[in-house]
Amino acid sequence: MKRRYPDCGWSTANGLVTADRESLDDWLAPFAPECDAVDFIEAIETFKPDALIGATGVPGTFTEEAVRLMARLNERPLIFALSNPTAHAECTAEQAYVWSEGRAVFASGSSFSPVEFEGTTFHPGQANNAYIFPGIGLGVSVSGAARVTESMFLAASDALASSVTEKSIKIGAVFRPLSQIRPVRKVGARKAVCEVAAKEGFVEQPLDDATVAGAIADAMYEPRY
Repeated sequence: MKRRYPDCGWSTANGLVTADRESLDDWLAPFAPECDAVDFIEAIETFKPDALIGATGVPGTFTEEAVRLMARLNERPLIFALSNPTAHAECTAEQAYVWSEGRAVFASGSSFSPVEFEGTTFHPGQANNAYIFPGIGLGVSVSGAARVTESMFLAASDALASSVTEKSIKIGAVFRPLSQIRPVRKVGARKAVCEVAAKEGFVEQPLDDATVAGAIADAMYEPRY
């Protein structure tokens, strides 16, 4: 079903981002519907979002009422409590799973321990820029790319998503464990920067497939002492 407002923004200080808000930044304007300001629960009921993405730094923003409402509106609600550290997370992993009756797709900025709910053990994923930024930087260094573009970040995201196994998804992990991040960085650096930068014309001497993999491996820092 097509929704009138596919995206909207919320501030714990000022509430729903609406078109009549004073000092509305240009980048925020597309997320600002023309409607009256409403509270958090009313906003969820009105816009029926698929996901709650928290970057508030305010613990408890995703209340039981909010998560249960999301679970009523969505078979698999996306609950991303991304504020660091865990003490500032919008909700805990346990709260997300219990309040959604085990149906939430949860990720957090800092790590949470596994959660057991009704016979299933969930391993919540940690959504952190450590998955993407090091690979981007590595690819720029190896390729000599003159610019970093949105296409590079999208390609890095695709590389990260394709590395997640069905087994991981079944236990609630939408990201690979950070302990397994090095292979993802290699793939991300190659596909996100070296290949995209060459395609977009931002490198003077593109590396071929045989050369780029070795160059990335040689350039990666090895934390061995």
